Amino acid sequence: MTPIGSSAPVDGDSAKRGCPKIATIIFDVDDTLYDVGTGFTAHRNTDGATAFMVDKLHFHSKEEAQILRNEYFTKYHSTAKGLTMAEADGKLPPLPEGVTLPAGRENRFEPEELDEFWAQHLDFSLLGGPDPKCVEAFQIISKKMKIVGFSNGPRKYVTRVLKEIGLDYFFPTKQLFAVNDVLPYCKPDLGSFQLVLEKVDVLPEECIMVEDSMKNIRVAKSLGMKTILVVGKGRKRENRITEYLVRADDAEATKAGDIPDETDPAVDAVVEVASDVVLVLDGWGLL
Repeated sequence: MTPIGSSAPVDGDSAKRGCPKIATIIFDVDDTLYDVGTGFTAHRNTDGATAFMVDKLHFHSKEEAQILRNEYFTKYHSTAKGLTMAEADGKLPPLPEGVTLPAGRENRFEPEELDEFWAQHLDFSLLGGPDPKCVEAFQIISKKMKIVGFSNGPRKYVTRVLKEIGLDYFFPTKQLFAVNDVLPYCKPDLGSFQLVLEKVDVLPEECIMVEDSMKNIRVAKSLGMKTILVVGKGRKRENRITEYLVRADDAEATKAGDIPDETDPAVDAVVEVASDVVLVLDGWGLL
């Protein structure tokens, strides 16, 4: 595993030796571009998801909704994909008496409805606004590399997050992929990665994947990408800070089985926050 700032054979000299030139960097969004300890992910995966399920899918209680959401998120790693599969499995509650679907509509759950609901109703103030260090880092990276976004969240929601943290400028529409764009796949499905790579028109060996999810890191590495794991502020092994760990653990509890592991062989470098990615790229000779 490559620590921050160390060199790796991925720069221009590598291209001269016949190795692919890495010129594309793909960022996850949630818990990667903002810190896992903000409380926003815990909010989205609990109150944000269950409020939608009670209001739009007619679950009887948030507690009932949370149980099903957690079960299907563990299987499918995306609320939108999970609810799609829950409906296919017949796990949604029946429509209340007198309630019918709009004319011409077959499915109870539509990812676009979750997208709209989250974009309008989540508490985005938890994100804390733009991080000047992160914006500066992206300004540096964008001068040398193509920046791509790849999220398991729905598009309007993802776009709202990027705007709230001041990074929307760096993710033009054609270089931003939400779960709507890759369904019926989603990360960590191999098909979702292949679809994004095809649309961006790059080879895996020409890309770096920046993620907080070990499942996604492993798939990216298996395809031939370089990988950077974002573990969260105060969570690197050498400087773990209790106040950050508690807040981050609340978020990780909603993403069972996907806690960052710095020792995994699929991890090429580790950072605490997205702004530190620029240090890794500089150490790899890419800037």
